[in-house]
Amino acid sequence: MNELQFSIGILSWRGYDSLKNSLISYEKNGLSQLTNKKFICLPEYNEEGINIANKFNYKPILIKENIGILGGFKELAKQMPKGPILLLENDLELIENKKTTFNQIKQSIDNLYKYNAIQVRLRSRFDPGEPFVGLVKYKRYWSNNFFCSIKRFFRPEKANKLIGTSIYSIQNPEIRHPKYIKKLSNGFFLVPSSTLNWANLAILVDRDSYLKIIIKRAEQTKSKKYINGFKNVEIELNSNWWSENNFKILLASGLFKHNRLLDRGY
Repeated sequence: MNELQFSIGILSWRGYDSLKNSLISYEKNGLSQLTNKKFICLPEYNEEGINIANKFNYKPILIKENIGILGGFKELAKQMPKGPILLLENDLELIENKKTTFNQIKQSIDNLYKYNAIQVRLRSRFDPGEPFVGLVKYKRYWSNNFFCSIKRFFRPEKANKLIGTSIYSIQNPEIRHPKYIKKLSNGFFLVPSSTLNWANLAILVDRDSYLKIIIKRAEQTKSKKYINGFKNVEIELNSNWWSENNFKILLASGLFKHNRLLDRGY
């Protein structure tokens, strides 16, 4: 299978059971063969993490202390080459076959620059795994019943911010929400950031745009909520700045399922 011009970066704070399971799926379904530029960022690393990275031919980025999700993704992206980078967390299992994986990664790289998108989301639309809080929120506002219509009437801005999530929830979302959702070829959709929050899970981004726009903004934003005492990007970007900039977001049919194994060490 031909290599593609992109890099793979995985953030793994502990959770080595999940990491190993994901890497096995990347090997089996062809992702790891698509590039030789592969990295795993290991905050609070130990020998087990190093051995797993070396076994699967990923370059370990070793950090002594926990630096959180934002810090981990920043350090990971800084050490990756310029151009398109696929950012993953350690519990994202690849559930599609080699052919689908190659075609979708290639199309994602092409579309990222063709549409000048801020991210391509590659979490599976059909088997995304749990949890997926956005789906529950979408159904609270956009199910076909009287109570949902009342919610939309009194909170139209909140309802609009959930429209992009319809792509994971219903068939033909471009028919239900034609003003905001554009259906492209090969299972891709295009939506504005006013209808969908930023997501960390399984995204293809341009390395420099990610650091200069997304990470920079998240670092500048004052947070009221933290994950284990650190910023996580998603919370910081859930803001008017994100919505009002109307960044372009691409959603693919998806390749990855969130599959967190029980033994994570925390």
